[in-house]
Order: sequence, then structure tokens, then C-alpha cells
Amino acid sequence: MSQWRFLCKCAYGIVLVPLLAGIAAGQNALLVLNDVNLIDGTGAPARPHARIVISGERIQRVEDASGEMPGGATVWNLGGMTVIPGLIDAHVHLTSSPAEDARIETMLRFGLLGGVTSVRDMGGDDIVLAELARRFAEARQPGPRIYYSALVAGPQWFADPRPKAASHGGVAGEVAWMRALTPESDMAAIIAAAKATGATGLKIYADLPASLVERVTLEAHRQGLKVWSHSAVFPTKPSEVVRAGVDVVSHSNYLGAEGMNQPPASYEQARRGLGIDYSQSPVEGEAIGALLRLMIEKGTILDETLFVTNAGKRSADDPVWKWTAAVTRKAHQLGVRLAAGTDSFGNPARDAMPNIHREMQLLVEEAGLSPLEAIRAATGEAARAIGVEKSYGTVEPGKIADLVILRQDPSLDIRKTSDIAAVIKGGVAYQR
Repeated sequence: MSQWRFLCKCAYGIVLVPLLAGIAAGQNALLVLNDVNLIDGTGAPARPHARIVISGERIQRVEDASGEMPGGATVWNLGGMTVIPGLIDAHVHLTSSPAEDARIETMLRFGLLGGVTSVRDMGGDDIVLAELARRFAEARQPGPRIYYSALVAGPQWFADPRPKAASHGGVAGEVAWMRALTPESDMAAIIAAAKATGATGLKIYADLPASLVERVTLEAHRQGLKVWSHSAVFPTKPSEVVRAGVDVVSHSNYLGAEGMNQPPASYEQARRGLGIDYSQSPVEGEAIGALLRLMIEKGTILDETLFVTNAGKRSADDPVWKWTAAVTRKAHQLGVRLAAGTDSFGNPARDAMPNIHREMQLLVEEAGLSPLEAIRAATGEAARAIGVEKSYGTVEPGKIADLVILRQDPSLDIRKTSDIAAVIKGGVAYQR
């Protein structure tokens, strides 16, 4: 069996740690990560001097490192390095056309080596995504697992050039994964076709009245799909979206439509000058407070996408950025579940690491989360948003061994999530 060695800094200086380079633990019976500082993704405090026993693709045991070592195991004595669950970016857009395949594979490898073991794609070419999802479900494929959506919107939204690019040569609004809805739509047939693409969830995008948001949500749930929505489906307000029963809403900044007497009539109006009037939705006002309480009551998860809102290099006093950060902070204070999503995965030609690391930093620095809470948003809560929390998102016996080994403790400084020594996907190890 081939092995790599890599140098790592730990509490005891420079040591050599044996690392299986893309070799499944199952080929060696057991793999033991010994003497680790464990952050399990539940929000619980870090657990020093822990041991994680991996059998094949799954975590067999999590125990104190002082116990008896299992026989016949490959042991990595990690000397206090930190282990966290594999990171999950809950909002990405990987592709819009088949021609991008080569770029996507480079990007997916960059993502995995940056600690991202799963992503939720929120709108793209499902022909391409289905094939990528099939391939990268395998632990030996160097990229995150991919869960993707089918998309619905009002007919006028499909004039946007993006759905045309993602329609794989079909007609935007008529292909199974990007459908225009009207009051006459056959919801059962539309959802059945969407589900047949292999999508995990339905994304409700824009330009739909509340009545259609409710109808399509009910049918998607009846057929076993998750329902993921923009937090405002202009002209439908956020509270109407939440009352419809969607599982996740995206974009904290769109919550600002809640207090408006007359929200933008369409997504295009919201984007191009007739947008959200944040003065009508003060974060401490009753409209936003009632909305956030409704989200808690309904169990609605907020995919906040702070990175993309901040990506325009907004100054600290930019009113949209200030409002977005403040409402995310308020949501967290009240107890709304947050799933970390970037809406901009990262570019290996430009970025040192995937943008999920910056998203976690913004959650801590701007939204008031502790580092442990930010990690939970990018692991356990992101897995819940996708609907895969029974297998992923936390470090627990029986779950898939998707793990990140860090040289330093991010519970003390969230920026340390980027100091990655190795990533394990389904029991297969990759050295960064």
C-alpha cells in the first residue's frame, strides 16, 4: 500500500504523520485519528484528546484517546491537531453549460482540498450536474458531493440570459429543471419531471404570487423534494414564502422586502433601481421581528449568503451591507437556524481557498456568531438544509467520515479553518 508523509506543526513541534493519499481506510480495516482536538459540528465545545475510529467510509467510534487502541489499525497520531466535519457550502452555482466541464473539475478539486466535502447547487444545467453528482458521490473522486435543484419561476423571469445558458440547448422555462409556472400549470407533472432529473430540492426563484408559491411547495413536499426558495419571490413577501412551508430561504438582504407597503413587482425591478427600500424594514421593527419569529416557528433555515452581498467591496457604512449584517445578527440572536452559503464558490485561479471560509468569518465578525456556531452553520446546519443530516455534517458514530484536519484550533480564531493539513472524504484521505 502506498503512503505519503507530510510535515505538520502541532503542539509538540514538527512531526511526521503517515497519510494515505487517496486510499480508503477500509482497505486497512481501521483508520484511527488519535489525540485530536475534536469540533463535532453540533455547536458543542471542542473536545481535546479525542480519538476517531474510521471503518471503511464510516465513523465507527468517537472516544477518549486514553482508551485502549483498536488492534490492526492504521494510526495517525495527530498530536492535538483539530478535526472538524467536512465543510458544506449551502449555496453554489457550479455550471451553466456543458462547455465548462474542464473548469468545473478543477474547481471541484480546489474545493475539496479547501475542506469542502459537499455543496448545494442552487440553479444550473442539471444534465451536467447529474453526471457530476453521480461521479463525485464516490469518495475517490477529488471533489465535493453535489446536491442540486430544479428551478421554477414566473414566465417573465425566463427572459434573463442565465436560464437560457443553463437549459442545455432546450427552451428556458420548458426544460424539466427550469420551468415557468402559471395558475394553469400541472403542478404534479412539473414536480415529477423535476424529481426525475435527480434533483434533491426545488428552488423557487422569482416572479410568482403567493398562491403559486404555496401550491408548488405543497406538491414538491408531497413528492419528496426539499423546497428551497429566495427569501422574497417578488412580488411575494418573505413572510408569505415562509408561511408556504419552504424548508430554506436564501439571501438575508432580500428579507428587507418584508416591511414594504408595496414590494418590487418582479425580480428585475428589485435588481435594477426599483429595489428594496430598507428604510421601511428597520431590523428592530415589528415587521422583521414578526418574520424572524415566524421562521423559528416554522423551522425555516436561513441561507444568509453574506459573502456575495459583501463581495462588491462594500464599505463598512454601505446601507445594504449594514442592513444585511444586522438582520443576520438579529436572526441569530432570536434563534433562526443559519446554513452557511456563499453564492460564489471560489475560483482556484484567483482565490487561495473556497469562499466558505470567508463566509464563516463574516458570520463571526459581522453577525455575532461564535466560531463554533459558524462552523456548525457550515457543517451540521448546512447538512440539515440539504436534508442529509443523518449521514453528514457532524462527527458521530455511524456517519460518513467526511472530515477536515486542521493544524490550529478555529474555536479560538475562525480564520484557522483555512489552515488545512488534510481532508477525508468517505474514509479516503487527500493531502492539501
